[in-house]
Amino acid sequence: MTNRSNDDKLGVSAVLFDIDGTMIDTVPLIIASHRHTFNEILGWVPSDDEILATVGEPLVTTFARYDQSDRLLQEYIDWSVPRTVTHCQLFDGIRPTLETLRSQGFLTGVVTARRCDGMHVCLDAFYLNELFDVTVCAEETERHKPEPDPIFLAMERLNIKDPQHILYVGDTVHDLLSVKRAGGHFAAVDWTAMDKEAIEALSPTLWISHFEELPDRLQLVKA
Repeated sequence: MTNRSNDDKLGVSAVLFDIDGTMIDTVPLIIASHRHTFNEILGWVPSDDEILATVGEPLVTTFARYDQSDRLLQEYIDWSVPRTVTHCQLFDGIRPTLETLRSQGFLTGVVTARRCDGMHVCLDAFYLNELFDVTVCAEETERHKPEPDPIFLAMERLNIKDPQHILYVGDTVHDLLSVKRAGGHFAAVDWTAMDKEAIEALSPTLWISHFEELPDRLQLVKA
């Protein structure tokens, strides 16, 4: 898989993070929520592969492909949100990694396809709010991942002009394409539940096997 040597540090000003499957292990809850929702509203259940293929895009985009999209969306939210704390957990190392990056002068942010209320539920549940300089959620851009608009909005809010100064950490092809189309860098997480070969085929800038290695792979540059 594509990678850089430890001596070949990537120069960036800001590190942006996806939530689902990257910082927080929400994929089991996402699968369970889709199964429940489709069964409850439409009377059938998509395969796990079909569900996983939609991770990284907004729920409104996913459900717009089906009849009763508004009912699907509301049922999903009503069933999933109360289970966030009990059915999800942080991946190892995310908090100390964020603290280290910020102590070294890097700006940090969240760029997620989650609805804004769902994003805040996650960040509040794991006390992460104070560790980010910027957040971007689904309702804040007209176009969503895999388009570059969410990355561009985060850059604007951070006052970063050069997309080469951005690293986006994520777990899906949608994440990779979004930052690649914006002109920035992508770090793929080795714990992704997605098809690693599909991610590798799109040439991520680097892979990380655990969060704690990230600060040592980066060099701070002025925005």
